Amino acid sequence: MSQSAAPKKLSIFVHRASECLTDHESHGDGLICFSLLNGLAERGHHIYAYTNRAPIRACHPNLVVKTDKHLVPANSLAQWEYSWRAERWMRQLARDRRIDLVWRMHPYGAGLPYPPQTGGRPLVIGPMFYGWPNVKENRTKLAQPRLGISLLPLVRPFARKGWEQALHNASLLICSTEPQANAMRHRVPRANVLTLPVIVEPPAGSGTPRMRCGDGTGLNLMFVANLVTYKHPLEFCKTIQLMRGQGLAVTGTLLGDGPERASLQSYCQDSRLQSAICFAGKVPNSEVYYQLQKADALVSMSYREPYGRGIVEAMSVGTPVICHRSGGPADFIEDGVDGLLVDELTVEAYSSTVFRLDSTPGLWDTLSRNAIRKSEQWRGEIVLSQLERALLDVWEAS
Repeated sequence: MSQSAAPKKLSIFVHRASECLTDHESHGDGLICFSLLNGLAERGHHIYAYTNRAPIRACHPNLVVKTDKHLVPANSLAQWEYSWRAERWMRQLARDRRIDLVWRMHPYGAGLPYPPQTGGRPLVIGPMFYGWPNVKENRTKLAQPRLGISLLPLVRPFARKGWEQALHNASLLICSTEPQANAMRHRVPRANVLTLPVIVEPPAGSGTPRMRCGDGTGLNLMFVANLVTYKHPLEFCKTIQLMRGQGLAVTGTLLGDGPERASLQSYCQDSRLQSAICFAGKVPNSEVYYQLQKADALVSMSYREPYGRGIVEAMSVGTPVICHRSGGPADFIEDGVDGLLVDELTVEAYSSTVFRLDSTPGLWDTLSRNAIRKSEQWRGEIVLSQLERALLDVWEAS
């Protein structure tokens, strides 16, 4: 392709566009996938995306999304059914439409039980994130056996084999951080691996250096996540309680909702924290940025967070972040430079780190300024240009 020629407009079939493709719900993976697919559609590429659910308020006409009601009674076999139905739709489309690439998003190991059928077309896999620890409290309803009997021990070996085959069949693997990409290059030495950060688009004017929001009387801490056990919202509340018990005027806001909300509110009432902790509930994703700007720090208490979309959103508006040193945050946060990493998932360790942020002269300003500078490389125009070029290279090489 000559330098003067207009880039080819690709026709891409997305084998699975996250488990919940969305432009507004609080579903990190779905928001990440939507920003990539809709961004490519806005650039003139034609996208046909299959997904479990699609709560989308507005998307570009070039992005066509399909969902189906799934019928397989065994949850352990649901991933096979998603793949069968997606491939049937692809065959239907291919009768009268050109398809240049096949893309499998939201892979997550056993979630991709066998290599997608591509009809000889190049296969793209990703973006890939780290997985949650495989413990009971992390499993979704879909992962639980419906009648108390699980087929997972029987199907897991086949799914793992299918995942490895898919990795070796792919023409392009997309990873969200450079350490993860390096690990994938070691795992699949012949793979073409692209490091692609999550798109972050703060409201106009918000991604510029700003003054600390606090009024000098203490810190307002923000927790942005679904209120589920593996996000550790109770530990966030206990951190507020501990610091207030030490005489520090610390307040907190929990942005999100979930099954733990009632028990958390009961805990705050019993601990006399009603005036110190606010339960803001769910807000539209576009409102999250404005809420983050009101906070002095975002506190993430997740262990092995796969990536942390809310974390990079906070960084983009200059709100310092405090995260556990694991998962995605450990890859893209430089401790003491553009965020603070905590080595232990304990209330005491987090309280000490919050105190460090509050008591160290100039630290808040340093973290805020450097976080904004780093996040400039996560803007849509930059990320989508990298992705578009990589997809075109895959197509040209096929």
